[in-house]
Amino acid sequence: MIQVQGDGLDRLGFPLVPMGQIKRADLFGIDDGVIYGVDTHTQILMPHGGVAILRRISEELSGRGCPVRDSVRPHEVYPEATNEIEAWCMHALSVMASPLGVDVLLDHTARWFDMGCASRNEANGRGRSSVALNRLINPPTVVAVGRANIGKSSLLNTLVGQRVALVADVVGTTRDHVGVPVNLGGVVVRWIDTPGVDERVEDADEIEIAARVVANADLVIHCIDADDERGVLDSRLSAEIRDQVSVVRLGMRSDLGHHPCGVDVRVCTGQVAEGVGDLVALLRDQLVPSDEIDDPCPWRFWESLAPEA
Repeated sequence: MIQVQGDGLDRLGFPLVPMGQIKRADLFGIDDGVIYGVDTHTQILMPHGGVAILRRISEELSGRGCPVRDSVRPHEVYPEATNEIEAWCMHALSVMASPLGVDVLLDHTARWFDMGCASRNEANGRGRSSVALNRLINPPTVVAVGRANIGKSSLLNTLVGQRVALVADVVGTTRDHVGVPVNLGGVVVRWIDTPGVDERVEDADEIEIAARVVANADLVIHCIDADDERGVLDSRLSAEIRDQVSVVRLGMRSDLGHHPCGVDVRVCTGQVAEGVGDLVALLRDQLVPSDEIDDPCPWRFWESLAPEA
């Protein structure tokens, strides 16, 4: 989101949207997006693209002499909110990635009301931060790693329900990482499928690609083939995994064997998929454990939207 304010916004090249209304618009030929009218002096631009697109649009606006605010002030965008925390709740709902997060957010907002907190200042020193619950708003990154040609891409296609990754009986089909949103039982993640890497692979590009995404992962899935007796993650990748990040050992192609090296869960993604539901449940619990959701202490959810607050 980009918030623009000031007089003469109608001269910027996009339509001035009346208060409380939204309109689809071309944003300077950079992206196609939606504009929300806060009032005649404030408009919220919501492009489809990511950080690079936001940066280009902000630069275009600045070049035209338009004040740009890179952070949204929810109490200005949602004047109907009864207090600041409710306004932050409305803003969080507008960017919430996970279906599971909606009820969780509303419940925790109600808890702040029950405590008599109407603003972030009143909530200072109370409640709790939660990395796990923040993942309901900002999708965590899940990275699948393992040897080539063992079904990692097929697994991603099965989870999504359509073909999003190249699948072929050829080693090295996935030459770059493929990242797509995946709904894991109500928790949406950014799933990254990496090129196959093990101790036999010396391709510097493939190793660099996999290592880079592993270093930024919130959860790593080590995919292990049925005939892999050792099941050891390549040291060039394991060295990049942060201390607090969990690694799930996933047995692939379970119809071909029983994974003598030991795994946490097994799947088969052939014509009859098996074990996928168990995998989804395990990953969801790793990322957003039930005890985090059930904890009665209210969650300072606005911190995931405004870390400086």
